[in-house]
Amino acid sequence: MNQNPTHTAFTWKTWLLSVVLVISTLGLYLSTFSNSLMFDDAAEFALVIRLGSIAHPPGFPSYILSGIIWDRLTEFIWEDTIFRITLFSAVCVSLGVLFLFWAFRYVSANITSSVDSWQSELSAFFAALIFATGNTTWAWANTIEAYAFQILAMGIVLWGLASYHAHRKNTWLLVAAFGLALGWGNHHLTMIAFTPFVPLFFIHGLFENNAIKKQKKSSFILGELIEILRSKTFLYFIALASFFTLCFYAWMFWRAQQEYYFMFGKPDNLELLFYHIRGGVYTKNITQTTQDISAVRLPYFLKLTAQQFFIFLPFLISGIWLGVKKNIRPLVIGIIIYYLILLAYQLRNNQWSSTDAYMLLPFMALSLALVISISHFFKKLRLVYILPILLVVTIIWEYKYHDRKTYPVSEDLMMLLDRSAPKNSVVLISDWSTIIQYYFYRYEKNFRPDLDVLNYDFKFTHYRMVPNNNPKLYAAIQKEYDAFVEELKKTQPFNAVNTGCNLEFPQVKMAYKNLLNKIELVCKEKNRTFLTDPKAHFTYTTNGFYTSGQYVAGCFSAGSFCDTSYSTVFLNLNLPFLNSPLLRHDPSCLDKMVDFQAMLDQHIRFYSANQMNAHLQRAQAAKQKIMAIQKELKKSMSFAFTVQGK
Repeated sequence: MNQNPTHTAFTWKTWLLSVVLVISTLGLYLSTFSNSLMFDDAAEFALVIRLGSIAHPPGFPSYILSGIIWDRLTEFIWEDTIFRITLFSAVCVSLGVLFLFWAFRYVSANITSSVDSWQSELSAFFAALIFATGNTTWAWANTIEAYAFQILAMGIVLWGLASYHAHRKNTWLLVAAFGLALGWGNHHLTMIAFTPFVPLFFIHGLFENNAIKKQKKSSFILGELIEILRSKTFLYFIALASFFTLCFYAWMFWRAQQEYYFMFGKPDNLELLFYHIRGGVYTKNITQTTQDISAVRLPYFLKLTAQQFFIFLPFLISGIWLGVKKNIRPLVIGIIIYYLILLAYQLRNNQWSSTDAYMLLPFMALSLALVISISHFFKKLRLVYILPILLVVTIIWEYKYHDRKTYPVSEDLMMLLDRSAPKNSVVLISDWSTIIQYYFYRYEKNFRPDLDVLNYDFKFTHYRMVPNNNPKLYAAIQKEYDAFVEELKKTQPFNAVNTGCNLEFPQVKMAYKNLLNKIELVCKEKNRTFLTDPKAHFTYTTNGFYTSGQYVAGCFSAGSFCDTSYSTVFLNLNLPFLNSPLLRHDPSCLDKMVDFQAMLDQHIRFYSANQMNAHLQRAQAAKQKIMAIQKELKKSMSFAFTVQGK
């Protein structure tokens, strides 16, 4: 390769821009996160990191292990767990963006004929900063989730591969292989989809404008790729990545030999390990979808792409065109195909929470087109002055949609649970966010230890959790609980040690009903309030499992009369997260909004039947508020309502 060493060597300019990049992105993310857990999996990951236990499939062992190390090293500096682990997400994204900048430097230095090193450095810097401030990137940089760690993994991969391409030293293959393993050991699907395009970085002169003749590009590129796949260097790279990945999953397997306060499954043998790694129960999101889902999701994901690049979308489009024109066609086409692969996957993925995060790595790869475009127009359009202005405009516009201080989800939901549940209640909950947040707060803050909070399938994510976490209740229901678990093991063994319960089997359905009725009986005998959330109540009543639930207690149905004071907070709906701009663009909140609507319907029926007019008016007003929110949500996420309505 004929690279200009002035362009590729790290200089004071590189280090200066690196410091600016890390400080600016980290500062931006820190200014918009809160000490509250969000919907979906934030509480689970925080709890699993604290326990060192098992996360939901595929397990995310590289993220969990890294999170544990971070948590143990920083718990003496910052006392609050939510702050520490949210900070870990922000640091991961900031470092991932830094490595992206370092990778983009090689591209920028070789596609421009300018000898101005500032031009190549700033072109890469601005491209990385545009990705960092993009809508989807920012959304996952200031919350607890595995997706932030995946950005770090991808950044390491791209930096390692670009550096190897420039210097041809095996040290950089080690870096790239470790990054690839971090991705394979985390949210593995997005990194597996990228892996087929890795050989492109082994092509000589890949980033150079005129280094490869068109005849070679068209006639010999396929042959060169075949030679690369057969080369010892590439096989060495794959072997390293595979070894590191096996180490991460071996660590998860070792951890699974123990029992924990919370564990999403327990892959302690090879059969359960493979089940966990390949996605467990979540594989149904793909295998049970229809063509209709793709049709309603396409507009959302096209809009998501436009929102990610926002006012820089023209640079993206022109960069793709220039990439083909400047003879780096293989890389540009590869990036587009990678984006389309994950887009096609998401169009058929029947989920709405976290659905945008699957596109983070494709957006990261597409940002290469920004480097090409910015490098080309840098002097002609005086981009050194224009791009900072556009970035400031983007940040100002997007800030209110990412300020999680206005979105205290877990604080509001736990306050609502606390004010709705009488002392010593037994609470059956179907809503994932609420129950996993309770598990976190009980473990971390000793929140409401008087309650017995169970998932509405009783055993939650592993049948051993009830005996371990609710020993007194288990002692009273042991016969019925053990009989239910045994029926699960006979008919659906994976569900006994994971989430889910198929009631189509008559013997399972009968055992389930017997257990539910036993819990009700224990509550009556011990004068404990029996509560169910809306979906649990709907499941039980429609299947004829129980006849209770005609009373209300805040956000729950109650098996016995509860003082109306337990419903005050719920009827007022004075919950700050409901007024946040973030709610209107968060697919993860949809289930909770449906729950609120269903519960308010129960309040309205109860107050109407008992002629409690003052409470009836408050319930009707609260429902109008929830319906207005749902109307706003439908405008931005119509696909989710369409799927739910089928």
